[in-house]
Amino acid sequence: MDYVIIKGKKFPVELAISSEEQQRGLMYKDPPLYAVAFPYARPQFNSFWMSNVRAPLDIVFSLKGKVSSIWKGEPYSTSIIGGRDPSDLILEFPYGVVKAEGITVGDNINLELSKEAEMKILMLKTGLIF
Repeated sequence: MDYVIIKGKKFPVELAISSEEQQRGLMYKDPPLYAVAFPYARPQFNSFWMSNVRAPLDIVFSLKGKVSSIWKGEPYSTSIIGGRDPSDLILEFPYGVVKAEGITVGDNINLELSKEAEMKILMLKTGLIF
């Protein structure tokens, strides 16, 4: 199992590592939804939209282990979310998790990964997965 740790709390996450997994995210999934982590090989400008996502989301952008911005994703919206600042990890949570857990900009954020996930991320960083 893979986890993201924010404010000392561990949240189980599904990883979206390949570009196909990252493009799909939580599209076409019926609620209740789960958390998804989108790690990137290096900081970049990332943006999302929710055109095929059926439930609202909390979307957390982070850079170098710190929460940098938090957005609300509206179901079926084509509005662009994020993209203003570089990020190297993005999390999608079911809507309401961020408020309920008191997650704020500046909080520390870390991944706790299985050996398999660590290997996949290493492959992403070396260009073997894209």
